[in-house]
Amino acid sequence: MKVAILSGTSRAGNNTLRVAKAIKNLHEKINDEVRIVDFQHYDLPFFNGPELDFDNPTEFQKNLVESWGNAELVYILSPEYNWLITPELSNMTNHYSGPRHNHLFNDKVFAFGGVSTGIGGRLPTMQLSSVFEKLIFYMDQQSVCSPNKFESHYTHLELDQGGRFLKDSGYEGRLQNFINYSRRLCLRFKP
Repeated sequence: MKVAILSGTSRAGNNTLRVAKAIKNLHEKINDEVRIVDFQHYDLPFFNGPELDFDNPTEFQKNLVESWGNAELVYILSPEYNWLITPELSNMTNHYSGPRHNHLFNDKVFAFGGVSTGIGGRLPTMQLSSVFEKLIFYMDQQSVCSPNKFESHYTHLELDQGGRFLKDSGYEGRLQNFINYSRRLCLRFKP
């Protein structure tokens, strides 16, 4: 299975990338093809500023569109900043939601994770799901947003910078269940 993980914050040393790496590690154990798009390299201008040159994308933009476009299963991860998704993810959906990028919203399963240093992360998953469901419908595409949302609590205490589990707290089992559910949902729509 082809998997893309959008690690949706440009903040240096962020915890979201830890979750992205943990998801990647678990998928690679079952030989899935996984690409992480690290938003620490994010370079999309604000949507109300200069337009993107879609014919001459930067390295980050090319990696984002190729990884997302080729994937069957797309994880979108966001830290919870003041009960919102990151501005990077909001801005990304504005840039890539036109007719030129319909393929990014077709024949995929989207799974959402919220990342917190405490007990948070639910609200960004709900916001992302709401926006992506609307875009899929608006662009008349055939994709599904998973109803199973992952909340990464106390992330810095659960995962090291390589996405390896630091302790036996039930976190690994919850993350594995999220991945299993996302894969099963994706496989239901494949011939």
